Amino acid sequence: MPTPALLIALGAPAAGAAPPTPAELGEVLGRFNAVAHFPVPTPSASQLQALAGGEVLRMVERRDDGHLRLVAMLASPVPKVHTWLATQDPHYGGEDDAIETNLRIGRHWGIWYALLDLPRPFEDRHWVIESWDNVELAKSSGGAIWEHPWALKAAELPAVRQKVADGKVPGLDLATFDAAVLTPVNEGAMAMLDLPRGHSLFIYHATTDIGGAVPPRLVVEYVRAKAEQNLRRIEARARDDVPKHYRGAHAPVRGCDGADVPRMP
Repeated sequence: MPTPALLIALGAPAAGAAPPTPAELGEVLGRFNAVAHFPVPTPSASQLQALAGGEVLRMVERRDDGHLRLVAMLASPVPKVHTWLATQDPHYGGEDDAIETNLRIGRHWGIWYALLDLPRPFEDRHWVIESWDNVELAKSSGGAIWEHPWALKAAELPAVRQKVADGKVPGLDLATFDAAVLTPVNEGAMAMLDLPRGHSLFIYHATTDIGGAVPPRLVVEYVRAKAEQNLRRIEARARDDVPKHYRGAHAPVRGCDGADVPRMP
């Protein structure tokens, strides 16, 4: 039986429920940053106002190590668990322009490979990352904070090459694999946070340097330009598709807190 907290999270906001205020958003972000694996920059008062008004907030941060990080946030009336399913249900797949495969999958983690086919004259880029559910944070927050980080695992690249050589990665051959450039930096997270009155906050952030002759600023600006479209697409999927799709005989999807997400009525 779902816990009361999960039952609340699965329910949509009551009709006419007021959206979160800037002060409430700031308070929730403060609690998140105090415990997150990857804290995010604190928005300004005007940025919190825009976020409370339904805008997708996009920020570019220069980290202490010089790398640029894109941070995007969206406050939404869609429940947190729906957004989780919209990003974690395997039926929804990955990027349309990338070849992807997994190396190993655990209960709350996975090691993944992806190759991005770039147009000429740029060389293709590829990477191996480990992603995981921050289960302890989900539990210690009473289910209010779900964080799904990832980080580069370049040491796993030889294992991927062997998988390609064995013909176990559809659409990818050794010549293409060997010609691709390994990205030197790739880390970030998705987070879904409970907001007052049944609303939720969706956070996406990524620090990426694709190497080669492509300037990092160009990459960040490209990701920034796509951020609003991507967050809105996930919100629409969570709102419109998930309640109809995740029901009946659908295989259970595990939540960030370690429990299977109950199917929709």
